[in-house]
Amino acid sequence: MLLDKRLPVVICDDESTHGEWRGLLADLPLLPAPPSLIVSSRLADERLWGEVLNLGGYDVLPTPFVRTEVLPVCFQALKSWERQRGTVRIRAAG
Repeated sequence: MLLDKRLPVVICDDESTHGEWRGLLADLPLLPAPPSLIVSSRLADERLWGEVLNLGGYDVLPTPFVRTEVLPVCFQALKSWERQRGTVRIRAAG
């Protein structure tokens, strides 16, 4: 899978093409500024969450998406990505 190297956060479904997210996580370190990977799953559970984190992913989001869950996780993933690169481009409103 080819990713635009400017993407700071990527969301990948756990059911896409037989665990493609695992291969994606393995390839991310090859990018100059690897994005934070969030795996989405309709069966999000502790086992998947532990696997995602152990393999270097950022978090797991249950589907169907709930706005009040997605936005904070994506915002935190972006902040983490910026901290790792020593940049801060966004700030929380308020």
